[in-house]
Amino acid sequence: MQQGEQTIGQGARGGVSPPTDLSAQAPLCYLIDCEPGVRRMVTSLCERFQIDLAIFDTLNEMELSPQGRRPNLILLDVTFAVSLALKIISKLAAARIDCPVQLLSGLNPVLVEQVRRHGERSGLRMLPVLHKPVQGSSLARVIDQLQLRRDPLASVKISLEEILAEGWLELWYQPTISLKEKRLTGAEAFVRARHPELGILPPEAFLPEASEASLLDLTRRVLGRALQDWPTFATIGVPIELSINVPLVALTKLSIFGILWEAKPDSAQWPGLTLEISEDDAIENVSLVKKAIAELRAYGISMAIDNFGPRYAEFSRWPELPFTAVKIDRSYIAGCDVDAANQGLCETIVEFARKFGLTSAAEGIETSAELQTLRDVGCDIGQGYLFARPQPKSQLVDMLRKRTTARTAA
Repeated sequence: MQQGEQTIGQGARGGVSPPTDLSAQAPLCYLIDCEPGVRRMVTSLCERFQIDLAIFDTLNEMELSPQGRRPNLILLDVTFAVSLALKIISKLAAARIDCPVQLLSGLNPVLVEQVRRHGERSGLRMLPVLHKPVQGSSLARVIDQLQLRRDPLASVKISLEEILAEGWLELWYQPTISLKEKRLTGAEAFVRARHPELGILPPEAFLPEASEASLLDLTRRVLGRALQDWPTFATIGVPIELSINVPLVALTKLSIFGILWEAKPDSAQWPGLTLEISEDDAIENVSLVKKAIAELRAYGISMAIDNFGPRYAEFSRWPELPFTAVKIDRSYIAGCDVDAANQGLCETIVEFARKFGLTSAAEGIETSAELQTLRDVGCDIGQGYLFARPQPKSQLVDMLRKRTTARTAA
C-alpha cells in the first residue's frame, strides 16, 4: 500500500475488471495490496474457488462496483503508518461499505488491533486480522466461513474410504532440484484420486473428513506404492530420493518397518526415503518424533519438517535437531525477490538449517526472480511450478527419459 492521501476513486487502474456477465453473480473480492506474492496467492485461490477478483495498488484505485455491483469481501493491506490506516478505514466507512473487511498486516499486533477496532466502531464488518506472511490456508478458511467458495468440488461428497475401496488412488510426483548444481535430486509424492466421472480429484476433496483408520490405510498404501515406483526411476539412470508427507499418527500406529520389509527396493543405489511432518506436529510432539526418527534411521528413513518457519525460534532451543531437512513455508517464498521481509525470513531459515547441518528446501517457487533470490541466500533444494507441476508417474518417467537421452547425446 502506498502512502499518501487516499480517496475512493471511480476507476480502477491496473486492477482486474469484474466480468461484464453478472447473471452468474459470482462472488467478487477486492484486493488492495502491492505485494506480488500476496497477489499471486489470492489470485490462485479466487480462480480455484470461482471468485471474481479486482486488484488495486491503493484505495484511490479501487472502484466501487461498476453497474451497481459491490464486492463481497475486501482484503486490505495495512502494513504502513497507523495514522494512515485509520484514515483509510474512515474512508471505507464513509463510503458505506457493507461487506466484510479483512486486514492483512505486518504491523505490531497491538497496533493493527487498534485499526480493526476503529473499523468496528465506524460500522464496518471487520474480520480478525491475518498477519503477514499470510498463508493460503488461512485465507481459504475466511472464504469458507463467509460461504463465498464456488469450488465445483466443494459439493462433491467422496470419502477416502470409497476412493481406497474402488482403487481410484494415484500417486503423483513433483521433482526437487539442487539449486546450486541445477540437477534433479528427488521427487515429492502427492495423492490424487481418479474418479470415473469427476476426473482427477485433489486431496482437499477427500482428506478433510477422513477417519484416522482411513488415513493410516492411505499412508500405508502411499508408502508401499512409492517404494514400488522407485525402481522405475532407477532403471532409466535416475535413482532419485522420494519424500512423502505423513500424518503424525502414522509414526505411532503404522508399522513402517513392516511396509519396508515388504516393498523396500533391493538395490545398493536406493538412497532411502524421507518422511515429512508439519512444523506444528514436530514442535508439539518432541519426544514422540525423536523416538520415531531414532528407530527409522536404521532402515534408511529420514525425516524433514514441512511448512517450516512460523515457529523456527522454538527449534533453536533444541540442543540438536535429528531431522535431515527443513522445507521453508511457501508463504515466505512468494515474492521473496521483491519482499524484503520474506527474503530476510528465507535467509534466516537457510542460516538456521546450515547451523544444524540440515538441508534447506524451498517449495512453491514460481518465478525466475524468486529462484535467483533463493540461490543468492544459499538455499539448497527447490521445487515448484517453475520447474514442474505434480504429475503422474508415467509423465515424470517420460521427462526423465528425455533428459537422460539429451544428456547422453550431448
